[in-house]
Amino acid sequence: MDGVSFAYRGGEEDAVHALRDLNLEIEQGRLTAVIGHNGSGKSTLVKLLTAVLYPTEGEVRVEDIVVRHETRWEVRSRVSVVFQDPDDQLVMNRVADDVAFGPENLGLPRGEIAERVEFALGAMDLTDLSEKIVDDLSLGQKQRTAIAGALAMRPRYLILDEPTSLLPAVAGERLVKTARELKDREGMGVIHVTHSMSEAALFDRVIVMDAGRLVMDGTPAEVFRRADELRAIGLDVPLGASIAQRLRSRGVPLEGDVLTNADLRKAVSALPRPVEGSG
Repeated sequence: MDGVSFAYRGGEEDAVHALRDLNLEIEQGRLTAVIGHNGSGKSTLVKLLTAVLYPTEGEVRVEDIVVRHETRWEVRSRVSVVFQDPDDQLVMNRVADDVAFGPENLGLPRGEIAERVEFALGAMDLTDLSEKIVDDLSLGQKQRTAIAGALAMRPRYLILDEPTSLLPAVAGERLVKTARELKDREGMGVIHVTHSMSEAALFDRVIVMDAGRLVMDGTPAEVFRRADELRAIGLDVPLGASIAQRLRSRGVPLEGDVLTNADLRKAVSALPRPVEGSG
């Protein structure tokens, strides 16, 4: 994205500026989390990357393709998106049929469609549910079906637009693990838009947005060290990082970057033990 701005126009005077002069490059084969409070521009960013919207100013490119109305189908063959509520994008009755829906609309040969469906079902551990009626699935199974449908398009980039907000924490952690496996196995770039700081801490890179602007960009450790700045724009840090910060303020000498609960347990277990009988 080069100098990208976007305004929802209701007239020149009351235009709502959702993005302002955004310069951003997202690499294939990397896990990138995008965080920000409501109204920060995250949803507009997703719509621009998937050719649902087009910039008011500047240019969006997906690899060598400039995103515009006439290139939207080529863009969407390279970028797939999974939304917050899977019911918004599940359109067929059977799991396998829903996963096949996208490749069929590309007009691919039947053999290639079958190969893509088999791959996507296997990747999301849905092979045994391929004949199941979509309405009979749990919310987590529906979410995995929606992701399988996106994977069947063989995208270079997969965008997860707040997909874990309706899932229990365990299912959310499993989805993040799946994203990492897809990145490692398929070389896919995964962009995860989330309100969960704990999920963002598990990614390779964290982008922070506020009022339509990119305000932080770095590794989870680099971003979450700036706790006071994050709180000033209505965000927080992962629970493990917050507890570690409070412990350090009380003189507890925790070593290394502590972001997740697992990091915290490891740092605490590494603390020197008092000598028996001392004090």
